[in-house]
Amino acid sequence: MPVHVRAALPQDASAMARILNEIIEIGGTTAHRERFDEQRIISYFISPKLGISCFVALEGEQLLGFQSLDWSDPDWPGDRLPADWGVIATFVDPHAHKRGAGRALFANTVEAAKKAGVSFIDATIRKENTGGQAFYQGVGFTDYREGPETISKRFAPL
Repeated sequence: MPVHVRAALPQDASAMARILNEIIEIGGTTAHRERFDEQRIISYFISPKLGISCFVALEGEQLLGFQSLDWSDPDWPGDRLPADWGVIATFVDPHAHKRGAGRALFANTVEAAKKAGVSFIDATIRKENTGGQAFYQGVGFTDYREGPETISKRFAPL
């Protein structure tokens, strides 16, 4: 069955929380440490203050994963990014890897980034998340910064 991508809706929040909470429980691949409930998923990913897009990947009715893109936060306490950069986050059900969800999501996110005028997309990934690093490298991201626990990659959606 082919993977279908559409904009995330509030009614997707429960399935999105289930996926992200399982990833958090496994550990090592996300900076998130606190579990998400439906309201936190909506405010953090589906309808955030700096949101550009949030898409879900489905196989039939099964939600396989989601990807959000937000404008860089000028109030971020860490390494700040230029105002015209977007920040991407990708979460795929650990039981649905290698089924094309990430690539399908990214195709839609790139189009949203182009429409919004994003100059670069940042993906900051934990060093131990070799799968995430390989995914972003595979869709065209290149390394531009390294921290003690993370590697930052960027992509120009031109």
